[in-house]
Amino acid sequence: MSTQLPEPGLAGLPLSTPLEAEVYRSRGVYAWWLDTARSPSPEAAGLRLPEVPRLRHASGRAELLYVGRARRDLHKRITGQHLRRTRSSALRRTLLAVLLPGDPSWRAGAAVDGRGRVVLDAEHEQRLTAWMQEHLLLGWARCETKDEVDALEQRWIAVHQPVLNTEATRHGPELTELKRVFREGLPVRT
Repeated sequence: MSTQLPEPGLAGLPLSTPLEAEVYRSRGVYAWWLDTARSPSPEAAGLRLPEVPRLRHASGRAELLYVGRARRDLHKRITGQHLRRTRSSALRRTLLAVLLPGDPSWRAGAAVDGRGRVVLDAEHEQRLTAWMQEHLLLGWARCETKDEVDALEQRWIAVHQPVLNTEATRHGPELTELKRVFREGLPVRT
């Protein structure tokens, strides 16, 4: 798949592995990237992604996957949700949906909560976190106000159409369908 030319802001963010990230306790916008030094393609990492252009990081070692926001605390959003709890992380739920076609074992330990969101048991939460630590990089930009957070996230999503973002992207319906397929037939856990 083709990649877009880097935008100075997003494509120039310093990147680190999730474990090494010293994420600020401030509001901001973050971006998850596929570490192409470890996995030269999404398929090599087990991902089956929609066919959309992906932004290449200025370092040449990563492709943009997802952009999100932390209106209060980047550290809590990333470490407390994206690296721990599938129930509260759209990124984790979407990752499961795009990992499933290549490896059905990603459904193990999965259930649906009372609100229809995918949840994982502790063992499989750890498995997904380990996969993220092995294959993804993280970058972020601090913002002063919630309005700045919202504006920057909206701009980055509108301009770059990150492949794992469902909202406000042209390929969102395809991801929504992949997530529906993942949830189909899962037991309900309350």
